[in-house]
Amino acid sequence: MTIIDKLTRYLVDTTYGDLPPAVIDATKKQVLDTLAVTLAGTTCSIGGEMQGLAEMVKDWGGKEESTILGFGGRVPAPNAALVNGISSVRLDFDDTLVTWANMHTSRTVVPSALAMAESRGSNGEALITAIALAYDFACRTKLASGGNKDNIVRMAHNFFGAGAAAARLLSLDDEKFQNALFLSFHQMCGAGSTGGGGIRSGASLKGVSNGFAAKGGVIAALLAKSGFTAAPNFLDPENRENFYEVFCGGSYLPWLLTENLGETYTGVITSQKEFPCCHGQHASIEAALAILKENGLSYSDVAEVTLLLSQFDYLLLAEPIESKRNPKNIIETQFSVCWGVASAIVYGDAGIRNFSEEALADSRIRDIAARTTAIIDKSMTTEYGFPPAAVEIKTTDGTVYSRRVEFPFGTPGKPMSFNDIVSKFNYCCDYAANPVPAENREQVVRMVEDLEHVDDVRRILHLLG
Repeated sequence: MTIIDKLTRYLVDTTYGDLPPAVIDATKKQVLDTLAVTLAGTTCSIGGEMQGLAEMVKDWGGKEESTILGFGGRVPAPNAALVNGISSVRLDFDDTLVTWANMHTSRTVVPSALAMAESRGSNGEALITAIALAYDFACRTKLASGGNKDNIVRMAHNFFGAGAAAARLLSLDDEKFQNALFLSFHQMCGAGSTGGGGIRSGASLKGVSNGFAAKGGVIAALLAKSGFTAAPNFLDPENRENFYEVFCGGSYLPWLLTENLGETYTGVITSQKEFPCCHGQHASIEAALAILKENGLSYSDVAEVTLLLSQFDYLLLAEPIESKRNPKNIIETQFSVCWGVASAIVYGDAGIRNFSEEALADSRIRDIAARTTAIIDKSMTTEYGFPPAAVEIKTTDGTVYSRRVEFPFGTPGKPMSFNDIVSKFNYCCDYAANPVPAENREQVVRMVEDLEHVDDVRRILHLLG
């Protein structure tokens, strides 16, 4: 049996009853967490582009089958997946899977699954199963690339996840399921999403590649259902034009695609975020806030701040230092640990306002950021997962306080509970383009918590748009 045959059999034949309880619980958290960050992401714009996106898609018209979260209105499923896929990324508040590779996969799998499930009137068991299997499959395709390649393959695996989720909810057979996965592969690119012209230059296109993946997966599944066929060997080593040859220069660890298939699920080791910024900032922000709280310090007491970071986090979040101290827009603040820590010191917490236009205009944050330095500390390493970080704060009287954080809140070493995600959901609902009424929030939380007994997931989505 080929690799793709084994994977397809797993994706088609696994039932809700086969899922371990821990996987079901983790999937419910993924659903509520993704709903939260998608709603709040609707108001995260540099120049009004999110509102423009929603208006554009509504203007296209079409069958009213899937909800645009936060903005309201229903549009064809692929278009809802596009908007919701982009919104889910904007705040950088969505969950992360970290092993030796960093993956943001819920941001695509959940929007595509929700759009398809709503259009089909699927029940909660079907939604949970589709998300759990598609998420695991997508992460496996990334892990099999053998490393954390920050190039076009970085998010290409999300096309596979979106296609798998949509295909599962369409109840495609083995052959059509394989065709849906190939048709997802057929649409991939994502060039420039992180590098030149992308988020590292503060461009407002952040999330667009994710929207393309969510929409592409839905379209791929619908094309396969309609009868389009494709070659089934796009993951096999013998095929010199397989996914890994095209996107990874041939780097490929094929056994990781099927290792412990159906026994281990990546969803259970996924980390949720406490703060709306790159996960590499979280340990430093948590350390700075702990120093302030434990020693009764405030912004006016701080003279200098030193951040001790892993090489990876230093290069991503603290270099070049002058740019990181002086971000030009909200997207750049999400990837500056100098800004994240400085804003936490000024505000005494780290929420959506820390990475907003209001914060960008706050001279106090820029003052602290200007007095923040970062150094590479080789002790900030870990075999798997997020590197630790430490913060040293020197006060105006010369006292130096320090704190090291090994496991930021929300990571497997210090996981969030479902109730923690509920608090995050309620917080995010206030930031939606159309804020969600309290009564609707309560109903959504109850249904997601009891998702396996929801007979039609449209009941959830209609409360949020």
